[in-house]
Amino acid sequence: MLLYVQSKSFPHKTFVVKCKTTDTIARVRAHMLYSLYDMGRVQHQFRFRYKGQYLRDPYTMEECKIVDHAVITMVPMAKRQESLVDLQQRLMESTDDLDPSHELDLGKGQTDEVMKALEKEMKIFSRREKMLAGLEGLLTAQMMLILLAVFTHYWYSIFWSGVSWLYGYLRCPKYSRVGGFTGIAGLKRRQFCVVYGIMSLINFGVSLGLGIYTALNLVSLQCLSYPTELGTGCTHAEVYTAGFYFLHALVMLCSNVLTWVILHNFKYEVGDLIEKALVLTRDIEKVMEAARTGKVKERRTAAYEMATMAASGDDNKFRIVAEGGLELLIAMGLSTDAATQEYSTEAMAELLTVPAIQDKFVEMGGVRTLTAVLHAHDQRVVKEAATALSYIVSDSEENKPAIVADHGLEDLCHAARHGGKDVQSIVSGVFLELAFNPDIRAQMASLNSPAQALVHLCRSSDTDTQRFALQTLELLAIESSSTISAQEELLDYLLSLPVHTMDTRLYLLAGKILLYFTETQESCEHLLDSDRLKDTLFQFSRTSDLVLQKVTAKIILALIDTPHLLMRAQHLGFQDIFLHIRNNALDRDAWNMADQGLALMQSEHAHKAAKGIMGSQGSLKDKGRGSFSSGRSQSTTSLDKGARPS
Repeated sequence: MLLYVQSKSFPHKTFVVKCKTTDTIARVRAHMLYSLYDMGRVQHQFRFRYKGQYLRDPYTMEECKIVDHAVITMVPMAKRQESLVDLQQRLMESTDDLDPSHELDLGKGQTDEVMKALEKEMKIFSRREKMLAGLEGLLTAQMMLILLAVFTHYWYSIFWSGVSWLYGYLRCPKYSRVGGFTGIAGLKRRQFCVVYGIMSLINFGVSLGLGIYTALNLVSLQCLSYPTELGTGCTHAEVYTAGFYFLHALVMLCSNVLTWVILHNFKYEVGDLIEKALVLTRDIEKVMEAARTGKVKERRTAAYEMATMAASGDDNKFRIVAEGGLELLIAMGLSTDAATQEYSTEAMAELLTVPAIQDKFVEMGGVRTLTAVLHAHDQRVVKEAATALSYIVSDSEENKPAIVADHGLEDLCHAARHGGKDVQSIVSGVFLELAFNPDIRAQMASLNSPAQALVHLCRSSDTDTQRFALQTLELLAIESSSTISAQEELLDYLLSLPVHTMDTRLYLLAGKILLYFTETQESCEHLLDSDRLKDTLFQFSRTSDLVLQKVTAKIILALIDTPHLLMRAQHLGFQDIFLHIRNNALDRDAWNMADQGLALMQSEHAHKAAKGIMGSQGSLKDKGRGSFSSGRSQSTTSLDKGARPS
């Protein structure tokens, strides 16, 4: 399969990589290191991104779901290296080092292991190019010898020698270190080496035998003094034949030996050694030392390697923790280098998938680092920090208070308001997990900022984010309904929900929250003032969810709790909703509530109140107050009578 690699660092060049579906990302990186080596940019630090996801070195093309002719992006680890230098480190440099003309040393872009593997592979493939060129030279020499074979006594040897030469000439692979193999012959290079090696070995044996046989004849013919003296039967042709076949045997021997050496060289493919250096775990002590004392690029590489190691298995996670990696990652999480901060946060998120590590992380104060990182400008960093926090709140009830301590709620609210879609989805889940804790729920309900952040999350385009936010708001409403009913934007969102979605689960949550807006007469008045209320409740009643039907009926019953509200509800036609629920009820309780509401709205008191509101020129609000002051006990009696279906 072919991959096309593009990068903003090299805007005028698209790299083409040939690989297999079973190849790892590390092997593709090895191909890119070759290209960067030839361009003089081997210290350029990068990683791959495909469809918005960053690719890890140990995973294969198939696991990453990368298809043939896919386009992947090579993303530099740091966008502006000059601006990523730790100012404290610069102040520690000598006066000469701070000279503007001095090029600041940011450290190595690649580890020593990777550079050694790259240099070794370069030597292997440079040697391959030279050996194949040498084999082509020997084939040329064989062609000349075939032409000269016609002057020997055994001229017919040109037939088997010609077959061997022709096969080698047509099937010999063409290779260069920069361009790789070219032509069809490169596809069957190992087969060529085996076949040609056998053919050249046979030719060597035949030529050597003919040479020895001819030489023995020369001895018997007394040609030992040639060329000063010719013996009996000794001719120039005999001497020429012996010398020719010895020379031909030497050329064939060299060709045979070189062919087998080339076959051994062919066992190495691009990236074999580099892939091991990239994937296999480095000495953890070296990584920690680079993280502690290394320069910018070295610390960045160390953070990236710890993230890769942590993702490869639980054993590596515990090794990192045992070597003091948690302290280093917490410190690097606040680094001024954005790339170092990103990879260290990613490593922390991987480590925190283990509950035992979570407890130690919380004890060390790592949560403060994660909540601080929620204010980062890079959304990738914020996402990793939010992911790490989600692991903590979902696995341990004891560690939840550490999340909200030291302004943690405010940090989560900031991420909810300013984060991207993925961040908002994670943060909404964190809020929901926190709200299950009674003490934290009380703290959230006492503040206005969490409710505002949750209302903002409700307007996300992601359904799960909306659902988590609504569930959290429902829990907060149970704790303090006044906090929820004070959210004007929330009411607008709940009433406009049927316009934006057909999700019944969201309808049910919205209906339950609307119930808390009916606890006071003032909030009921505000609800009835909305033009969307009837349409929204009608849409709720039309669903096939029996619980939602009952919730809708409860909302309307709560709205008509007073004569004044009853008048307004009847005038707005809410009896139509009751009628629809009763005619299409999926549950006896829903039918009973709808029938109770209809009985209440069709009572004698309701008819009189409706006539009064239609004929009066005064304020509807004043009329309601008069009705409520004079007939609250009658309304209660009517409600009791209406509870029994007629």
